[in-house]
Amino acid sequence: MIIKWFKNKVISWAREDKNIIRPESIASASVRGRRIEQDGMNFTLYTANGGYVIEYSTYDRKTDIRDTALHLIHNDQDLGQSIAHIITLEMLRK
Repeated sequence: MIIKWFKNKVISWAREDKNIIRPESIASASVRGRRIEQDGMNFTLYTANGGYVIEYSTYDRKTDIRDTALHLIHNDQDLGQSIAHIITLEMLRK
C-alpha cells in the first residue's frame, strides 16, 4: 500500500516538473550501460510507535560494500516531504 502510494507520488512529481524525464521512460532508463536497479537506491519503510523508520541502502560494486542508513519520520511530519529530504540528503553524501 505504501509502495503504491510512493510510486504514484513520484510519478505525479515527475509530471509536474517538465525538466524531469517522463515516468514512462523510467523503467527503460540506463546509466552507462548498467541498469538502474543494479546500482540504485533501496528504501524499506517500517511503521513504528509515533512515526516511521526508513532504511536506506545502496551497493557499491567497485568496493563491494553495502551501505545502510536509518532515518526517523515522526507522525507530525509530512511523509512525502520527509522522503524527499532523505533522498536529497543521501544524494549529497555521495
